[in-house]
Amino acid sequence: MRSTRTWRTGFGPGRWAVVTSASKSFNIPALTGSYGIIGDPEAHAAYLRRLKDADGLSSPAVLSLVGHIAAYREGEGWLDALRAYVAGNLEMAAEKLRAAGLNWQSPQAGYLAWIDLRPLGIVADEPLQRELIDGEKVAIMPGGAYGAPGFVRLNVGCPRAKAEAGADVLVRALSRLT
Repeated sequence: MRSTRTWRTGFGPGRWAVVTSASKSFNIPALTGSYGIIGDPEAHAAYLRRLKDADGLSSPAVLSLVGHIAAYREGEGWLDALRAYVAGNLEMAAEKLRAAGLNWQSPQAGYLAWIDLRPLGIVADEPLQRELIDGEKVAIMPGGAYGAPGFVRLNVGCPRAKAEAGADVLVRALSRLT
């Protein structure tokens, strides 16, 4: 028998699923684990059967479960501080990139700066990668690795000094190419 209860979130029965984890937001990837909420009871049962048959999984690790619960119950202040810190890193990167001639804007969410280098005439990844690796002794993920040549991905989800050094390296390499 199908449940007809509508959840407080507005989700109801039907063909939908949410699969997520606290690992990135709360920096607990070593605890492993994720969770899923599946609206259709048959799909939910089939998913659990498949997990158990394929991987022998039938219940989460207790430490993972406790970690997820603690993160969601007690981690709001920490997460707010993290968001503000990352926003500061993104704004710092934006200022440096604007000074280098790119009109780059911070993303609305996340800690990855996807930077469009095409306005600088950089449409291929190889010259910039050579400049970064040979000239600066660092590597930044080129957009081509994600199907977007002419872009570069800068991770600013790190200490400010490291994010600033990464942005400075990128700007120096770009200045030698343009």
